[in-house]
Amino acid sequence: MMFLKPFLKRYVGVLLLSLLPGFAMAADQTIAVLDWRAALLGTEQAKSEFEKIRNSLSGDEKEIRELAEQARKLQERLKKEADKLSDDDKRQLSKEIQEKAEEYQFLGQRLKKEQRQQQEAYIRNARLMLDDAVRAVIEKAKIDLLLDRQAVTFVKPELDVTQAVIKELNVLQKKGK
Repeated sequence: MMFLKPFLKRYVGVLLLSLLPGFAMAADQTIAVLDWRAALLGTEQAKSEFEKIRNSLSGDEKEIRELAEQARKLQERLKKEADKLSDDDKRQLSKEIQEKAEEYQFLGQRLKKEQRQQQEAYIRNARLMLDDAVRAVIEKAKIDLLLDRQAVTFVKPELDVTQAVIKELNVLQKKGK
């Protein structure tokens, strides 16, 4: 019964919406779905921008990998030489491993934050063009109702306009350059 609750909620919601005045769908109305995120990130410009972001942060990624390697080597040394090292040397080695781990974690978080900020900046800038591309596709295809793909359980592939929006957005972005 638990698995039926989301289905029932959705079904009841659709049923209620259909009962609202003016919401009844005519047989000749066109419905489509759009995966907004895929449309935004599927363009040539998005791929290029995200590649630039990765390249700009590759030095930081290299530094993080080097830290991980240094920590791994220190751990191996501690493991191999544990019986030969004094307690002070073991503590010192453990301290160095801990410092490397903390620095690794800090730099990793900083890198992810920087990457996320740069990606979000691109998305904010591209969002206006995405809206224009969506409007153009809606007008061309004479769409009466556009649903978010994430809110739809099943849709026939021919009702998904994501690729059409990506094409339109590519055209708009090339003109905007």
